[in-house]
Amino acid sequence: MAHALSDSHEVVLVERGDAVEDARYPVVDVGLPAVTEPHVGAGLGGTTQLWHNGLIEIDEAVFASHWPLQKSVLDPFYEQAFGLLSNTTLPFVRNAIERLRVRYRELGVPDGLMQGLYYPRWPLNVWESLKLQGRVSVERGNVVDVEVGGDGRVTGLVVVEAGESRVLRGDMFVLAAGGLGSPVLLQKLAKHQPLPALRHAGRHYEDHPMGFVGEVEVKVPLYRLWNFRVPGTDGNLRLPLVVQRAGLHVSFQLRPAANYYRNSRRERVGSVLNDLRRNPWNLRNYFSLFRHWDDVLDILSFKFGIKLPTRHYTLLMCAQMPTSPELALWGEPTDAQGGEVRKRNWQLSTDYLCNLQGAIDDVLAWLAPVAKRSRVFAGWQSGLRSSAHHSGTARLSADADTGVCDVDGKVHGMANLYVCDGSLIPASGIANTGLTIAALALRLATHLKRCGPLHDQVSNT
Repeated sequence: MAHALSDSHEVVLVERGDAVEDARYPVVDVGLPAVTEPHVGAGLGGTTQLWHNGLIEIDEAVFASHWPLQKSVLDPFYEQAFGLLSNTTLPFVRNAIERLRVRYRELGVPDGLMQGLYYPRWPLNVWESLKLQGRVSVERGNVVDVEVGGDGRVTGLVVVEAGESRVLRGDMFVLAAGGLGSPVLLQKLAKHQPLPALRHAGRHYEDHPMGFVGEVEVKVPLYRLWNFRVPGTDGNLRLPLVVQRAGLHVSFQLRPAANYYRNSRRERVGSVLNDLRRNPWNLRNYFSLFRHWDDVLDILSFKFGIKLPTRHYTLLMCAQMPTSPELALWGEPTDAQGGEVRKRNWQLSTDYLCNLQGAIDDVLAWLAPVAKRSRVFAGWQSGLRSSAHHSGTARLSADADTGVCDVDGKVHGMANLYVCDGSLIPASGIANTGLTIAALALRLATHLKRCGPLHDQVSNT
């Protein structure tokens, strides 16, 4: 959004710190533990500093069931965002997805929903790739409160840095502190401005539970397709198998399993790839690969295009979860200098876990025509972890009775306060949220250009 507005607005980014993991602002899980670390961070570039930025669109059916707008409204911005995050075009990749589906059917995999997940070969930090240094101003500090004028407009943000407090003024304000940050700021706003919409801040939380749930031996050479290099690009395409249970989408990826025959390892499948992506100069991560041969297979395929002829796979599940009106995210101060702890209450009900078991059974039945044998890991539930796709806590809604923000991302009842991050997303299906967040950012930039004066200041917390 800063990139899109920099030619028409004076843009100020408020950045909390340089360190991705900052001990001053912990997240404490009072429900299920995240396991994934970090699941919140800081630094210019946002989450593009942390993850490999798998690009996937939220399915049209999810928009139709849960969003206050149709997917077609976001499609032009999906295309823009895809180009900025991958250096290739979304129509080209969509065509590759269709061709790859045909090849799966030719191998005997029954037809079904196979959603395309595209990975650029090299991750991009958008602060660097969009060359934002010098094009926007950066203010360092932690936003601890919101000032509101008598007319109900936000007049400033209270920022604390090194124990010193100051107020940043502006005309337009955009909260982009993430699904675990923006709702806490909105809860603080509610103390000054008790709007009906703000009662939803921190509620309706969604975060994909993810984990290895079983193993499959196939009779056909799926190794040729599972990590498919898209011709004409430097990226790879995967087609997760998606089934539906109780109105929720559940995806499964087949991941080559070097450890398939090692009984002592079957229940302890792990991954060090994210650690390597974040810390490529840490030699300890490379030594860890010797304990994770599945990651070696992944790297050989992903980085070097080497297709080892394996027929053994572990089954990686990533599931949409039902949202709840119960409060799931809130902040608590730890000191007078702006220190704060965020509390996250992530819960997976027994009924929901039963539905996930049914989804696992469904995908194994789907694979039965091409499978020689398969089994579900005992106790797979205990291995589920957060995907760090924190969504819904300031969700888009048609009115203030059902959510925080209108279809443009403006907080219901406020004239100049917007939200633009994962907290907006009312439902993501099984999709990583990065591409959708980028599309929403570009759409909001277009909206602000239409409605705001050229001297507007956009503060991105």
